[in-house]
Amino acid sequence: MVGKMLTYENITLYYCLQGNNNEGNMEKNLNTVLSNLLNTFEIISAAMKNYGNPLLQDYGITEMHCIEHIGKITHPNVTKISSSLHITRGGVSKIIKRLINKGAITPYHEESNKKEVYYRLTSLGQKVFDAHEQLHRVWNDKDQEFFKKFKQQDIAFVENFIEQYTQHLKQTLKEKMKC
Repeated sequence: MVGKMLTYENITLYYCLQGNNNEGNMEKNLNTVLSNLLNTFEIISAAMKNYGNPLLQDYGITEMHCIEHIGKITHPNVTKISSSLHITRGGVSKIIKRLINKGAITPYHEESNKKEVYYRLTSLGQKVFDAHEQLHRVWNDKDQEFFKKFKQQDIAFVENFIEQYTQHLKQTLKEKMKC
């Protein structure tokens, strides 16, 4: 499919021409597409760590995004961060502990609510936040040139596929947790 626009019709036509139009091959090809997508994100993660600000090298993608959300949310607590990142509260709690240990965030209480624990960025956390934001700006500028190659409908197809597949996975996980 090199040089072809990414559309549902092109993907289907490609698989049919390759003799891959039965269910087993379509499943195999879907797994390959998803595996390639995961590999792409791993490449992005490695590039951000290796070619970004050295300050970011000690932080994983999820940690950086947790810092980002703490920096942007009003009175961030575990529940708000969890909802914003679409990660379980338990997962956020683990990330928060690591970020506290790294000195990037600190817990605090509001005078009006001593029970609830909130988080704020430390000066180090603010530096990580700023470096991460700068990294996004640089990568977005570079990506704009790449994305100009595609029609808006092709990008919309990919966005729709990822969104629907994400919803499918969330629903599947909900159903599994009920068992």
